[in-house]
Amino acid sequence: MRFFLTLFLLAGLIQAAERDERKILFWYDPMYPNTKFDAPGPSPFMDMDLVPKYADEEEREGFKVDMAQRQNLGLKTVAVAYRELDFSQRFPAVLEYNGHKKAIVQHRAAGFVEKAYPLTVGDYVKKGDKICDVTIVEWTEAQSEFIVTQSQTSLNRLRLAGMSDEEIEELRKRGTVKTRFTLRAPIDGVLRELNMREGMNFEKSGVAAVIDGVDPIWINAFIPEKLIGRVENAKFSAIVGDKEYALNGAKLLPNVNQETKTANLRAELPNADLKLKPNANIVVQAAIKSEPTLAVPSQAVIDDGVLPRVIVVDSEGYFIPKAVKIVAESNGLTAIEGVQEGENVVETGLFLIDSEANINGALDRLKRHD
Repeated sequence: MRFFLTLFLLAGLIQAAERDERKILFWYDPMYPNTKFDAPGPSPFMDMDLVPKYADEEEREGFKVDMAQRQNLGLKTVAVAYRELDFSQRFPAVLEYNGHKKAIVQHRAAGFVEKAYPLTVGDYVKKGDKICDVTIVEWTEAQSEFIVTQSQTSLNRLRLAGMSDEEIEELRKRGTVKTRFTLRAPIDGVLRELNMREGMNFEKSGVAAVIDGVDPIWINAFIPEKLIGRVENAKFSAIVGDKEYALNGAKLLPNVNQETKTANLRAELPNADLKLKPNANIVVQAAIKSEPTLAVPSQAVIDDGVLPRVIVVDSEGYFIPKAVKIVAESNGLTAIEGVQEGENVVETGLFLIDSEANINGALDRLKRHD
């Protein structure tokens, strides 16, 4: 029994001697690893002793950091994983009149303007607002015939002359000839064209006024042809001044303008208060999700403009710098190449670990390998 105890103690002494014989390059404070000292002792920076750096530690790829130092450095790691990146892309756009709400007020028969109401191009009108009062001689004669005969022929003549069903029904109830008729706005909107002036004559089929709707107002954005595929499933919003509006139901029109190489994206915005003005330039923003790609938090990537890298922690606890290629970055995530899914990389305390890698020569080996 004493023999085995003696051998055990002797082995311990031999291991201790081997440790003592390891060549020490210098001493350093792990919190300030770039400062090297020629002798051991207390750190001038922190309340701790200096740590030796052994020459044989360079023989293995990477380096170790004991648990106490990890806690002091506040080290945290994160796994490399497939993640979707969110991108924001902005496109120029313009507010336009609503093409689905357009009304043309037309002369249905020849006549003259008795009274023009105080309107001009650019005015906003509501449905039913008066545009002008007119006299149409052909309607006067046809009304007289209908009142006397009440025949289908006279009714057809009124309709062929351009009198509406509402006006004919009013004539039935009234039973007297009406000489002055009022042209009214058929929809809410902006007067884009107004051709009626008091005292003027007009011919049949002429255009009295054109009215375009502005509620909801149209947005027309210009999407570069090369980005069409990326925005097909995007969520869109409109930025007008300091306000952002969600665009639900935005649709990409099928045609591409061969001169500008852009496609039009159309959407609608409620505009009951008329604060959104046609022809105003705005911005449309597309929120785009990438395909799942290997990514890590951006703070886990060291990008010094020379050698982009991460610090991988292997299964034995060694910290190993690994060169990566940065593919994309968005909202705090960076897609990278050169790592494997599931590898753990340093996320916090990265600067100090990278400095430690520099001291250990790990970066020099990485650069030579790269």
